[in-house]
Amino acid sequence: MKKILIFVGYLLLIISLNLYGKDMEGENKMEKDIDFGLTINNKYFPVPITLEKLIKDGWKISDETPYFLNPLVGEDYYEVRKDWSLSEDKKSIIKGGKIIRLLEKDGIFLEVTITNQNISEDDEQYQKIEEGVVNSILVFYNKMINSIKLNNRELRDLTPDILIKDYSLNDGWQHIPTNYRNHPEFGISTEYTIDNNKRSISIYFDLENKPFKVEILNETPLKNIEN
Repeated sequence: MKKILIFVGYLLLIISLNLYGKDMEGENKMEKDIDFGLTINNKYFPVPITLEKLIKDGWKISDETPYFLNPLVGEDYYEVRKDWSLSEDKKSIIKGGKIIRLLEKDGIFLEVTITNQNISEDDEQYQKIEEGVVNSILVFYNKMINSIKLNNRELRDLTPDILIKDYSLNDGWQHIPTNYRNHPEFGISTEYTIDNNKRSISIYFDLENKPFKVEILNETPLKNIEN
């Protein structure tokens, strides 16, 4: 009888440890999803985030045309992607659509993608722009932005070796550097993209191999992260 009780107790201990491990794995995955964002001038921006939250924090949609990817893309890139998912009155985004805009606050500009993440048959065909979700942010150093942090590291201090260490292949990250040295007119030596399923980070290095611009994208539906 004593041996049976010991065996049962041992079995229950193993089951408890396995369940605990799965819970911890789930919590760690959730933390990685929630902590995916940028810190700009000591202000943290999770990605994705509702546009309403940014508006309440003082951000507004600028009338200026987005331009942060120039000269890597032509003017038609923005012309097409600026309004192609909008309703006729230009106030709403079609179901599953996205638009590119500049957000402005205190002279600081962020280039963002605003998406309508409603895709089910029961969802309305259009969603007001203000109710959309920001699932990407593109930003660079300038006279108004002196600090950009990614994963608590200053952007200007990053190197490919650091990126390989911080975003390892074992964690499912793919590293995709693109060389632009044959086109010095772009002012970019390398576009270094790190991709992990629906999440990606693109870091732009200048001709002196110093990072100066970053785009962070998370296409994970916001409701999946909040739940």
